Amino acid sequence: MKLNPETVLKRCPYLRLSLNSSNEVQVSVEGKTVKCGLHALSILELFSEPLTVAAALKQLGARVTAGERVAAIATLFRLYEGGVLRDVSTAARAETTSAADHKLTHTTGDAGAVEASTVDSSDDDAGEDFAAAEIYFACPLDDSARQLIPYRERDAREGEPELTRRDPLKLNSRVALQIGDATPARFAARLPFLDRFSPRRPLLWVEDAGTQALAPYWPNPRQAELFKRLESGESTPAELDEETARRFADAQILLAPGEEEARAKRWQRACEEWRRDLENHQHAVLRKIVHPLQLAALRRYFRALDAHGQLKASSNRHYAHNRRSIYDEETSRFVQQQINALVNRITPAPVRPSHCQVSVYQPGAFLHRHKDQPQYVWNLSLVVDTEPELDLESAWPINLEVEGEKREVRLEIGDAVLYRGSEFTHWRDVLPEDQSVTLLFCFFSPAND
Repeated sequence: MKLNPETVLKRCPYLRLSLNSSNEVQVSVEGKTVKCGLHALSILELFSEPLTVAAALKQLGARVTAGERVAAIATLFRLYEGGVLRDVSTAARAETTSAADHKLTHTTGDAGAVEASTVDSSDDDAGEDFAAAEIYFACPLDDSARQLIPYRERDAREGEPELTRRDPLKLNSRVALQIGDATPARFAARLPFLDRFSPRRPLLWVEDAGTQALAPYWPNPRQAELFKRLESGESTPAELDEETARRFADAQILLAPGEEEARAKRWQRACEEWRRDLENHQHAVLRKIVHPLQLAALRRYFRALDAHGQLKASSNRHYAHNRRSIYDEETSRFVQQQINALVNRITPAPVRPSHCQVSVYQPGAFLHRHKDQPQYVWNLSLVVDTEPELDLESAWPINLEVEGEKREVRLEIGDAVLYRGSEFTHWRDVLPEDQSVTLLFCFFSPAND
């Protein structure tokens, strides 16, 4: 493999780093580990965004002494040869082309397969290139975001009356439009871990008055322009066409009068109930904690990651059989960060996100009886996806042993259970042969730790 000064590199998004007592940095990616010195940390920081080799060497030269320069350059080459830094020259050149001239691929993962179809992005409903090596998360404000909404949510929506131009809607005050790479100042401190988000802009950030989570939506150019007109007061919700009004209302960009206050009160009551459940039963079952559109987008995204080999088989078959996982994946960490606000309204003492893991359990999978590591004071297991979708009575249960008694907890897609995994033994029995389940495990540590 050869590098030249104009080669554009970027670090691989799925990395695990460890530093031992000898100051050796070990960078693991896709089952391979590259061992190098401390210069690796500076190099990985430089290539967090696409950068030419020439520009990187210039910046690196300013950070190290003359005697360290050769070792630093050697580390850069080692990271490139090990697959930690990837050549994105072609992609970087493509970014200079107008987005309207691109063709993007929209992928919907099905059970065990990924189906790709090409869409011209000059159409308002452009998708994402899931068939490429780079897989991005996106929740567009079009029909593609609705295809994987859980059936229970779709059934509930079918019973709702259609919006009309006479419906009194107002613009949600908790919405911000992002045009470029810089996140809106009012939300910036709450928006880490966006590396795997689609680079397509604009983007709308919506804060849920109930869960206090931030949700991203990708409007098409026409929808973005209509939002700007609403925000500036040039037009009103009543002037929107019915389809746009429905899409904006579904994403909570538009709200009915009193809806924001009612939702905040409803979730406050739920948090109080869950807090009592933790005190009395040592666990709490949290229902529907992820917005249906966001949940649909996550299902599609994790299916694409799995189909492209990003989730790896468990190395300990006695602990977890027939399971594929990915650890601390960026979009998963974003979701955990947003869930953290809700968790802190339930737990007796403040916590912070510590570690997360997405796991796909295949037919015949099981999870052995165990307790988690002591630094994780709270565990949250969120069901992201199941195949097929089942009702609550048929859902695959997690078992908790509390005060010598077995507690069986069943969850539907979008539900979660919060418990102390380091204190209470928990396990899952064998998953039936015709089912698969995708779980997001969120681990939380004390906030002052």
